[in-house]
Amino acid sequence: MLLAYVRGPPVAVFAGSWLCSKSPIDGTPVALGEPFGDCDPVVARLMSIATSVRIVKQTGTKVFISRELGEDGVDAAFAGGADGVLEELDYAVGDYRNGVKFVLLEPRDVSDLLNAVRTIAEKARKSFDVLVATDLDKVGVFAPYVDGVVLKGGWVTIEVGEVGYVPEIGRCLYCGVDYLMYSGVLRRCIYCGRKLTKVITSAKPPRSRAVFRSIYRKYVSLNKLRFKIV
Repeated sequence: MLLAYVRGPPVAVFAGSWLCSKSPIDGTPVALGEPFGDCDPVVARLMSIATSVRIVKQTGTKVFISRELGEDGVDAAFAGGADGVLEELDYAVGDYRNGVKFVLLEPRDVSDLLNAVRTIAEKARKSFDVLVATDLDKVGVFAPYVDGVVLKGGWVTIEVGEVGYVPEIGRCLYCGVDYLMYSGVLRRCIYCGRKLTKVITSAKPPRSRAVFRSIYRKYVSLNKLRFKIV
């Protein structure tokens, strides 16, 4: 199905190329209103996860996710810039266990968090990092006091819709403009003259964390994106 990104934040993160015949590479930002490929509509859920992770990463917070998201959900999270998977960490829940690096807490509020950390430290007398499991809307409450968050849910809403045509799209990374080529072909940005990057492709890069991280780093500073019809 030919799809566009129709509702959500001004910029979403694409994820789910394995469910498409043509699409952006996983981790590529997509502008609101922009057509993006020929995909199964379930990519909306994966884009929601990827976009939520990127929103948190933009605050400078480390983000971890759980395998409970499933393989597709975990890969989507890495497309959004996730730092790791909870179950792959050396951690304990609610208290310190000898030798662990992380203690995972699920506090009600900041006072609950800080008192729990102090109490655990008094007993353990060891160094440890603190992770908080929380929904997206509570990240800003806890992030200043911890070493990372484990996103449980509350994902940002992403909606996709069917369109009749998906044009070639060229992106200027410098200007943050996508050129939707409905009437012709453009190879350079009309504002700065730089060469455009092709956004939609039928090529399938390896579905790996290394690739996801590479694309995330490529776009990490691209916070604003709009499209122009040509």
